Amino acid sequence: MGWIEKWLPRTGRCIREGMRLALLNAILLAGGGMAVFLLFGAVDLLRKKGIPIPLPVWLVMVLLVVPYYVLMFQYGKAFGALSASKNPVSGFAVGLLGQLPSILLLALSINGELYRYISPHVWRVLFTIMSMIAVVAPIMVGLGSLDQK
Repeated sequence: MGWIEKWLPRTGRCIREGMRLALLNAILLAGGGMAVFLLFGAVDLLRKKGIPIPLPVWLVMVLLVVPYYVLMFQYGKAFGALSASKNPVSGFAVGLLGQLPSILLLALSINGELYRYISPHVWRVLFTIMSMIAVVAPIMVGLGSLDQK
């Protein structure tokens, strides 16, 4: 976990820490996104071969998305401890800036018509997960910045 601690906020500046979170988010999105895409692709291949296997959405949610939300909350908590102003808007602004890679990836996948190249079931699940992350993660950062403990 030492590599994550070096990405936690060092100052209370909203723009700087938002950009740091955006860079961390891009790294996590690349690694986690490839893992999820490969996992769902393998399951889709098994389904095409006739093996009735469900998409492992629960596995992705438990192993990747829930820890990601915890990390976002901890990032917000570290930012809130360093921030001089206890304005709740600054924590949510850091969260929104940090989610720019997620929103950009979501927009590119829609405009690039990614749904044409993968199974409709996989596309629906990926789109739902990405939309949920883009909405909930800034809220987690904002709530973490308000945490006083």
